[in-house]
Amino acid sequence: MQQPIYNPSIPFTGAIFGGMQEGKMVMIQGQVPQYAKRFQVDFQCGAGVSPRPDIALHFNPRFSDGELIVCNSLQNQRWGSEERKQGIPLSRGTYFELIFHLRPYCFQVSANGNHLLEYNHRLPFNRVDTLGISGDVTISTITFTSPGVPAFAPPPYTPMPAYMSPQVFSSPPVMASPTFAAPAFHKPMAANPSGRGATEWGRNPQCPGGGRRARGKKQQNLSVSNPVVPYVGYVGGLRPQQKIKIVGTFPARPNKFTVNLKMSSTSSIALHMDQRFNENALVRNSCINQTWGSEERDLPFLPFLPGQTFEMTISVHPTCYQITVNGRHLVNFNHRLQPLNHIDQLEVTGDLTLSLVQF
Repeated sequence: MQQPIYNPSIPFTGAIFGGMQEGKMVMIQGQVPQYAKRFQVDFQCGAGVSPRPDIALHFNPRFSDGELIVCNSLQNQRWGSEERKQGIPLSRGTYFELIFHLRPYCFQVSANGNHLLEYNHRLPFNRVDTLGISGDVTISTITFTSPGVPAFAPPPYTPMPAYMSPQVFSSPPVMASPTFAAPAFHKPMAANPSGRGATEWGRNPQCPGGGRRARGKKQQNLSVSNPVVPYVGYVGGLRPQQKIKIVGTFPARPNKFTVNLKMSSTSSIALHMDQRFNENALVRNSCINQTWGSEERDLPFLPFLPGQTFEMTISVHPTCYQITVNGRHLVNFNHRLQPLNHIDQLEVTGDLTLSLVQF
């Protein structure tokens, strides 16, 4: 059975092992960015570039062209007649789940657990051996299910706004050479086979002027397990009381590791934390419009040790970021870059292995 593909770089082109067979399903989980105009999923008959391979199903949601989905096929370099469906059940700034189910007469497509459309075969489906994804989209998981074989897939998935969820990127893979990691992208649950439960946040000192936790329904965190380093996640815009949890392990002789919270639109860094093991320093700073500010280095204790596992939490408060490590309050870093909801990207790089990133 083909293993899932996690965090592929877009554009992505990868082999479908064994090709498409009746009953086979391809499940794609990801996120549509706020700026999205369109993206496409192509079930291709080959992986060439020139000449372009035949495409059995071209699935093309268009957000800036009347909110519609266009389906078509490409044969001998010529497009057929378009099939258009008004309305897109995938919203900008939210996560989604698409399932492509191969039936004897059609591709059956569902979105977020609901039937979306059927596209009758125009080319023999047994010619399909490649999946292509491109455009304005980020993908967390691609799962392949053969007929009669249970899916190696994340737990049941409920789409929700992007600010409640991470989106993951990884270093660009060469054709059909993605990085695999398990378990999959999932929501924390009360209990699971790995023994991990829902995250419980410790009580830490509030930032000055930090205010009280907003009342009302508690927002549920989403997690990415065992992400690839360097890790880049799209968080959809920070908000007060949001918490970002990072769990990782350092090798015996690490050099450094870095965490950045950024505005993707300008590449400005709101919070830069740079652990430098050779200096026994955790440097905090901001870089706004390509200009670094003043460094902050004072620490009440050394939070990170070579060869050790750590758990770091960044809590967002109205006036500052509050950082705790292994349950101990470490430092506060006052906001230098506003508004918070424009800070939409998390980066983790350096000499470590990540076990969990949670928003």
